[in-house]
Amino acid sequence: MAVLAEVLDDPVLSPLYGYDGSHAALVWLKQVTSVLTGRFVAAAVSATRKEFGAGPLRRYAADLIVPRRTRAECALLKGLALRYVMRRPGADGRYERQREVLISLVHALTVRAPRELDPVFAPLWRAAPDDQARLRVVIDQVASLTDPAALAWHKRLVGS
Repeated sequence: MAVLAEVLDDPVLSPLYGYDGSHAALVWLKQVTSVLTGRFVAAAVSATRKEFGAGPLRRYAADLIVPRRTRAECALLKGLALRYVMRRPGADGRYERQREVLISLVHALTVRAPRELDPVFAPLWRAAPDDQARLRVVIDQVASLTDPAALAWHKRLVGS
């Protein structure tokens, strides 16, 4: 509960107290999200550097250290997002449509790979040792897309 009280008292959140879904409110939400994300990243980088030093942090040479407080704040905000965004009334239908779009996009790219993949993903697909690894590349390609980009790719490749 202490983390909740402290997060709610954080002045960076004050522009959201009167959130009404307007364009201005969405701009503030994006700014607040950027500030919080920056704080969380900075805390993890600082803790990781404190543990593993200033040198290069290469794969398997260090572990990401996320401070307990940062993990608690992230868990709290994820819980709020789940309750007030993802489980809001009417969201289920939208998520079902998004799920259908993503599934059909993955299928379309699986059939058309590697020619329809971004230049970053096509060589990975060609180098994949088996169908499971090639599917992973296709899924990574889809995961890299923003929501609007996924819809545009779906429209181009599937047609609806």
